[in-house]
Amino acid sequence: MRVNSGNMSEGTVRPLLQQPNQPKPPPSAEISNRLQNALALHQQGQLGLAGALYQKILKQQPDHFDALHMLGVIESQRKNFAGAILFIGRALKLNSNYAPAHSNMGNALRELGHHEEALASYDHALAIKPDYAEVLSNRGNTLFELRRHEEALASYERALAIKPDHAETLNNRGAALHQLKRHEAALASYEHALAIRPDDAEVLNNRAAALHQLKRYEEALASYDRALAITPDYVEALNNRGNTLLELKWHVEALACYDRASAIKPGSAETLNNRGNALFELKRHAEALASYDNALAIKPDYAEALYNRGNALFELQEYEEALASYDHALALKPDYAEALSNRGNALHQLKRHEIALASFDRALAIRPDYAEALHNRGNVLRDLKRHEEADRAL
Repeated sequence: MRVNSGNMSEGTVRPLLQQPNQPKPPPSAEISNRLQNALALHQQGQLGLAGALYQKILKQQPDHFDALHMLGVIESQRKNFAGAILFIGRALKLNSNYAPAHSNMGNALRELGHHEEALASYDHALAIKPDYAEVLSNRGNTLFELRRHEEALASYERALAIKPDHAETLNNRGAALHQLKRHEAALASYEHALAIRPDDAEVLNNRAAALHQLKRYEEALASYDRALAITPDYVEALNNRGNTLLELKWHVEALACYDRASAIKPGSAETLNNRGNALFELKRHAEALASYDNALAIKPDYAEALYNRGNALFELQEYEEALASYDHALALKPDYAEALSNRGNALHQLKRHEIALASFDRALAIRPDYAEALHNRGNVLRDLKRHEEADRAL
């Protein structure tokens, strides 16, 4: 059973008085009435009062399935997922053939990061109820978090075959397609979701990201602006809008976006890295370097920020430090072709030509059509007086 969460209202609950000479209901009827009252309070969001009634039921009947299961649901709503697992686990020992309990167990396990166990719970639920769209959608979310995007997409597709107009699943399907670089299909999924929920800021942000990937930058900006009109402090949309502005070479406007995002969420390494990129494009390289350093103070293993930091140091003619930054980025991300190419540039400036060639060759092994690396390799070969090879590369 799915119960909406809500805030418990303050107040005094007055006990019902037993009328004289009125017989007490038999225990089964009393428990049934108490359960109905608890469920009604639960639906109203009065978790404390509902929980107290479920506990009273368990005092009378310790193996009451519904009371155990619904106490687990309350613990999930209170973000006490370990407690939820305990209660729902006890319920499932009594009755393992109830799909919603397996679903709620899966949700709690997922929240605790136990993704494989969550998948097993969702699969139990689907074995009992194969057309359980909510479980298929949540199963897809779990697979998405495991970066198993093809499997996530398949799960979303099964959910949508049952509930074609479920906006949240359509949005998540779009996110899986985005990760699979199927941007046209992702855009179509977001458009379908927006036809159902036109004012969903998250879907508008995701739609804009798909448009960005399709190089439809002006449309992407319009979608980000709609998202920010609905949720002005939406940091991800501000960051993404800044990235689109960078592609349009509107560097000052991009910097303003990142500054707004930083004011809302000061400790975001991603925002500081992006801010550094805007400053770099404005040729304010020392300020860019400071922004990258701030990002790395928050997230030391941020390969992209280390690469960008190397680029700022290169422009400041600090070639040894730039080389160290590229090497650090490559220790985290060995197939980082851009870092390998720019590492080669730093080595070229340091007159370490043979090692520079090896760096360009590694970049080209990863990206054979990397024109910039080929060009830079040609320059090194020319300095080595290997003119025929240089001409071929250039």
